[in-house]
Amino acid sequence: MNLESSRLLLRPISYRDTDVLLSILNDPRVAQYNDYGMCLSRDETKALIQWDLEQMYRGVGTRYAMLLKLCNTFVGTLGIYDHDKLSNTCHIGFELSSMYWGRGLMYEALDCLVQTIQHGNTLFHGNLVISAKVARNNTRCVQLLNRLQFYLVESQDADKSDHHHYQLRIKCNSLTLA
Repeated sequence: MNLESSRLLLRPISYRDTDVLLSILNDPRVAQYNDYGMCLSRDETKALIQWDLEQMYRGVGTRYAMLLKLCNTFVGTLGIYDHDKLSNTCHIGFELSSMYWGRGLMYEALDCLVQTIQHGNTLFHGNLVISAKVARNNTRCVQLLNRLQFYLVESQDADKSDHHHYQLRIKCNSLTLA
């Protein structure tokens, strides 16, 4: 299922995105904040996409390629994964090419995803908790999540971790078909 905002088309990731995703993930400005490390190989990136596709087929997540509508340019990804239907929780992760930082694109993409989940995605129901793990030094991401109403979750290991954990609790109004 594709999603659209005013400037972005969000479509499920595919293998054709391997090379551009690899270049974004290996950008040192992006890599310093992600869990993948530096210098991913093409095969490792394909394996990430394979995992994303498996999440989608199992109905527990989707990674979206973020494309600028005007020029069809791939600028990043946004994923929702590990949806646990019993506890009604899931996780999000995202990366944006550093060439597009500071333009509000990730806010637009995340807001589009959250609005879709809340107001019409039948995969989610009731009270959903969306979690995000953020590198402590990623101040832009912390500001982004705060702007989207995520809140910091304190943990016993907070002082030992290189990451903050954030959550957003939303009420999902699933559509029912008559």
